[in-house]
Order: sequence, then structure tokens, then C-alpha cells
Amino acid sequence: MSYYIGLLSGTSVDGIDAAIVKIATGEITLIATHEQSFSADLKHQVQSLIKTQQTTLANYANCDILLAEEFSAAVNALVAKSNLKAKDIVAIGSHGQTIYHQPNSDSQNKRTTIQIGSPHNIAAKTGIDVVANFRQMDMALDGQGAPLAPTLHEKLYNKNQQNRAVVNLGGIANISFFGKDFPQVIGFDTGPANCLLDEWINIHQNKSYDKDGDWAQQGKLNKALLEQMLSDDYFQKLAPKSTGREYFNQKWLENFTEQLKTTSSVDVQNTLTHLTAKSIANEISKQSATIDKIIVMGGGAYNAYLVQLIGKYTRVQVEVAKNANWIEAILFAYLAERRINQQQLDLFSITGSEVPLLLGDIIKK
Repeated sequence: MSYYIGLLSGTSVDGIDAAIVKIATGEITLIATHEQSFSADLKHQVQSLIKTQQTTLANYANCDILLAEEFSAAVNALVAKSNLKAKDIVAIGSHGQTIYHQPNSDSQNKRTTIQIGSPHNIAAKTGIDVVANFRQMDMALDGQGAPLAPTLHEKLYNKNQQNRAVVNLGGIANISFFGKDFPQVIGFDTGPANCLLDEWINIHQNKSYDKDGDWAQQGKLNKALLEQMLSDDYFQKLAPKSTGREYFNQKWLENFTEQLKTTSSVDVQNTLTHLTAKSIANEISKQSATIDKIIVMGGGAYNAYLVQLIGKYTRVQVEVAKNANWIEAILFAYLAERRINQQQLDLFSITGSEVPLLLGDIIKK
């Protein structure tokens, strides 16, 4: 019996998730969880880093350490509320906070990804070994570095020989396909999930998110705007593909300024909710196999209107996963266990990386 901690802040920058997971004889069990908000100043700094893609080296280094301190506090609070001690935890799988993700290489930009939240400081302040930098080796081997969630989705939900689609609705939406008609798991990012919804409601309602999609439901769909958005090159790309808030953000919305001028803010929120649902449905419709069930998770799984629209567009049964908001924390605990036990992962059908590989660097306390 082994205990691991999964630790992350997602693309929405809405706080820290930490979970203790028991992994024994192939079974994965969620033991304890802890949510922690960022301090207001640090959250503002991180969001500014992501949005502007500009900073000084001093500010970058400072954010890296400050994030590690808040991550460490979350881990220590989690352990304190459980019946375990730090010495009982084999390792922390720390994803960190993504501030830059460039999955494709061209003449100007090299394939790379940056997550901050110093794992060395986390190890020092918690007294627990840390596994971090999960995406870098995959990208070094020509992978997209994302998504990584399909490695866990298949393990948890590949049952009854059904063809299933598992959709993680974080800031960005990623999808996994597996089942009797899929020789191997397929996974990729479909596009925005909550990132545009959160940004738009924050600007126009001063709220951090649209609870249950209540504000979106008060508006009407602008079909012309939706079609313009869906014509974006990202939605036409074939898998493997990945994206992030570096692409889908307020600046991206400026591509549709003329339509936005004549569309009320609440109608834009409604249309953006349709965008998330429709972009997911389009990827499902591209599959040669019929999907029997869709399982949704992540923060967006609690947006009732978004889940309703996914079912409407796909005409497939949609189920909200148990512990829907903790799957990513469980994922990084699981990936830490794989790395500690020297288990390679074959991600070719997900990220496109060339060979099976070990994900993550081990930092000893």
C-alpha cells in the first residue's frame, strides 16, 4: 500500500488542489482532499504572466518561489487533516502552474512548455520527495506535452467494453476516447472549456465563474458569432494537438470585435458556452466509432447548462464523474507513482511522442 499526493493549479488559476491517493495492487483510491485559494496578489501576478507573456527575470523567479510556498502550505494542510504523516507519503506529484505552452515548433518558436512552482522548495518545506516537470521529456521527443489525463481516464473508466469519451472541463477541455472499437486510447485538447467563460464573466459581471451557467442561460445564442469562432484554425487541426490560455484568451476574442460590438455581453456568454459544447461535440462526431457514453469532470462538470448543451449537441448520455473536481489531482499522484516505480508510458496516440518514456523528474527532500 502506497500513498501519493497530487498537487496542481489548473489553467483557470482559480486555486490549488491537493489530494492524497492510495495506490495498491492496481487500485486507485482517493483518501483526502484540500482546496486552497491563492493569495490575491500572487493570483494577480500569475494571471498577468499568462495574459501578457511578459515579465522580468526577477518577477519570474519570485513567482516561482511564492507559488512553491503556497503549494507547500496546501500540502502541509492536507496532511494535517488526514490520518497520515509526511513520512507516510512516498512522493508528491506536482504539476505546478503552466504559464506558457508552445506545443508546435516552427522557424520562430521552439516546442516547449513552462510550469512554475519550484519543486525543490516544495520538497524542502514539506519533507516529502517531489516528482515534477511531467511534460518536458514528452515534448523533447516531439510530443505535444498534453494532455496527460487520458493515461488515467482509460484506467478508471474503460469498463463494460463500451466506447466512451471522457471530457475534462478545466480551463481548457481535453478528451479521451477508448473502448471496444478503439485499439488504443486517443486523447487531445478540444479547445476552451472554462477559460473564456471565466474571463468574460469576470470582465462584465465581476464574478470569477458562471455558477451553473445561470448568466449564460439568460442570453441568446449568436449563431453567426459561434460559426466564426469555430472556423478558427485550432478546431480544424487533427490530433495530436494541445492548447492553453496563451491562445484562448481575451486577445483571441478580439478577432471577433465587429460581432462583439453588436452582441450583448450576456449573449456572448451564452455563445461562448455553446462554443465549448459544440467544439467538443464536433470532435466526437469525427470519430469513426459510435460513442456510447460521455463522462465529464473538472470544474465545468458543475456547470449544468454546459453539460446540458454537450448532451444536446452529441445526443449521447452524459454522466458527471464521481469526484469530478479531483481527477487531475489524482492524475498527478498516479503519474508520480508511475515515475517512482520506473514505469514507462506510451503516449504516441495521445501526444505524438516517439517512444515510451518516463514522465517527470524526481527531487529528493
